[in-house]
Amino acid sequence: MPALAHVVPLTPVDGVYTYRVPEAMADEAVPGARVLVPFGRRQITGVVAERVEGSDDKLKPLHDVLDARPALTSELLGLTKWVADYYLCAWGEAVKAALPSGTGVESHRVAHALAPADAWPDDPRGRKLLRALAEANGTGLPVAALADVLGRKSVPQNLLRRMEAAGVLRIDHEVQDAAVTAKTARHLRLGDGAEGAALRGAKQRALLDHLTEAGEVVLQAEALAATGATSSTVKGLVERGLVEAFDAEVERRADGMDAEAVAPAEALDLHPAQTAALAAIVSAIEADRAETFLLHGVTGSGKTEVYLRALRATLDRGETAIVLVPEIALTPQTVRRFRAHFGDRVAVLHSRMSPGERLDAWTRIRDGVYPIVIGPRSAVFAPLENLGLIVVDEEHESSYKQFDPAPRYHARDVAVMRAHRAGAVCVLGSATPSMESVANANAGKYTRLEMPERVPVRGPDGTTRAPAPLPPVRVLDLAREKKVRRLKGALSHELRLAIADRLAKGEQTILLQNRRGYAPVLTCEDCGWTPTCRDCAVSLTVHKTGRNLRCHYCGRAERIPRPCPECGSDDLRQLGAGTQRVEEEIAEVFPAARVLRMDLDTTSRKGAHRRILDAFGRGDADILLGTQMVAKGLDFPRVTLVGVVEADTGMLLPDFRAAERTFQLLAQVAGRAGRHELEGEVLIQTRNPEHPALQFALRHDFHGFALGELAERLALGYPPYGRLIGVELKGPHEGSTRQLAGRWGDALVTEAGKVAGVEVLGPVPALIGRVKRWWRFQILVKTPRTLPASVLASMVRAAEARVSLPSGHRVNLDVDPVGLY
Repeated sequence: MPALAHVVPLTPVDGVYTYRVPEAMADEAVPGARVLVPFGRRQITGVVAERVEGSDDKLKPLHDVLDARPALTSELLGLTKWVADYYLCAWGEAVKAALPSGTGVESHRVAHALAPADAWPDDPRGRKLLRALAEANGTGLPVAALADVLGRKSVPQNLLRRMEAAGVLRIDHEVQDAAVTAKTARHLRLGDGAEGAALRGAKQRALLDHLTEAGEVVLQAEALAATGATSSTVKGLVERGLVEAFDAEVERRADGMDAEAVAPAEALDLHPAQTAALAAIVSAIEADRAETFLLHGVTGSGKTEVYLRALRATLDRGETAIVLVPEIALTPQTVRRFRAHFGDRVAVLHSRMSPGERLDAWTRIRDGVYPIVIGPRSAVFAPLENLGLIVVDEEHESSYKQFDPAPRYHARDVAVMRAHRAGAVCVLGSATPSMESVANANAGKYTRLEMPERVPVRGPDGTTRAPAPLPPVRVLDLAREKKVRRLKGALSHELRLAIADRLAKGEQTILLQNRRGYAPVLTCEDCGWTPTCRDCAVSLTVHKTGRNLRCHYCGRAERIPRPCPECGSDDLRQLGAGTQRVEEEIAEVFPAARVLRMDLDTTSRKGAHRRILDAFGRGDADILLGTQMVAKGLDFPRVTLVGVVEADTGMLLPDFRAAERTFQLLAQVAGRAGRHELEGEVLIQTRNPEHPALQFALRHDFHGFALGELAERLALGYPPYGRLIGVELKGPHEGSTRQLAGRWGDALVTEAGKVAGVEVLGPVPALIGRVKRWWRFQILVKTPRTLPASVLASMVRAAEARVSLPSGHRVNLDVDPVGLY
């Protein structure tokens, strides 16, 4: 029966396109399969969304089917459609987020010379292109690569069109293979005549003995390493039929995922609150009831143990599970703990894996090899079937929100929706839940589970003791310290004394300074000059490594000037303290202390997170200093002091969530201290000691903070009692971008006037008005929570249709933004 395929192209172009299904592809071109389709003059990858019976000779046929089995299940196809509709992006963008990067196939424009260079006398640029194409020996060059030939960022398209029209070059659309493919390696196994065969040497005998002992397929490289045999040995045995050699796929394992010895997990007794929480979750799992739980447990209350046992109940039913963590830094610790319980049934997915590692893990997850997937936000799209449980640990974290590129989804909310659609259980865990989750629990949408105490600890003699108390918190007023002249650097007198005490006792300290680099600002004391990034509207940060200035938005680096380029003064001051400067101060004050620094600069290399945390866990360092990545989920028994070097970094930002984020960060980092038998202490340095977020953190009073914060949000109509859509307008010139923002603002006001309760704020320049040469303006659409998402989406889409987008400009729609800067 002739068939048609409705295909979602993996591009920002919205819509579903229909193609004829050739008879030869009828069995493979099924919903969820990736296909190669003609799209204008190109060929691109798409995914079949639906198959229908019918025939239309006017339609173009599919060119190829790229998968032996569908890449996406019907459940994931439906989820990506919901993501596209809710977050206002193309369906293809949402589908692309659910597939391994680098696996798409598409055609690219390739230029070929049809005449010698002197055939184009009127433009030296054209002659240069023809010479470069002639040197390519007939293979041509991608059009994108021609920019490098001319030393430009892009090729003048009008020049290419004129040269093509004159017949001196030809531009073809050629299909290129996927950037990432499966990896194969040579394997060996015994042949039929191996038993009792006469052998010619010791290496042949050693290799056959090794294969006999293995009793299965063995990697050739491993067999040669184990026996001292060579490829010639293998060749001789293969020629005699004693060994079979063949290529087969192998899995590229992420760093830290190779099968190092993981000690079996120790059986732990649950305390009453854990038992009650687990019973509620398991009841929903066993009843096949789609239910979302908010597991609110103080730091150290044993939330992970509840996750582990809920996973066990899920696997016992033959179902699969996803565990989301907010930071890649937490992945090694989490994977190790979960592998201690579930062995090699745990897979990891995160962005620091190589494309090949991600493809291999993704493929084996889809094939059912791994029933448990752990990773940051993108793991919410893991291709698991028969999903029974999704856990979102530290659900309050803003890192669960995708910023660029689209879809700008929030993994926590996608997890809740995926679990609901799959009939699975979703557990949102946190010691400091987001205001959105608290409001949903208050409204009865989520089932609240409370664990208000830390788990009992075991003493050195193995006996169980009372729960470790939450550590006492002291707030240190830096303004007062400076007034009495006790502040000699970034570390106050009290914090220095506390660190010295821990060093003397052989205990460990975690220091949080949520600024990387050496000094945030360099300034001239005589004229006030401060270096700024020429591509971004921000000052450059001093970095001691390399002695340069860096932009933390675009990465531009410059040498530190001497003297001031404005007035010639040598009096250049470095103001403020980043992690590098704090590290230097620790070395001066405590020269014997062993310090590990954990920030973006020290963790950029693959596996760096794991190496730093492993070293600290072994006791190879006394102090772990870092940015906010040291505040979350870490559990080290000898950490008894947590110091916050500067609590004001994010407190005063012009964002209605600033207080919430500050409280969460302080409460989370405070929870790293005194989690076991040793008592802990927390010292917070600030210049705003009376700020409500600090005062509530001082008392470990989440409920008091949430009560006040929710009342304020309700009065102002901000989330969770209202909804926001951020509209970011970007362009290469300030004037044209401002005009575009004005037209968008007018269009939104017109459409908003048709819907009750909608408010349009702006346009205004963004807090960071220029980033990576893009000028930025913002508009906020503010609506009641009761307004259906579909109505809001229709309103924004109608406004979008009113405004034509100038060339070189962009509009980004951010539904439920978590940052307003």
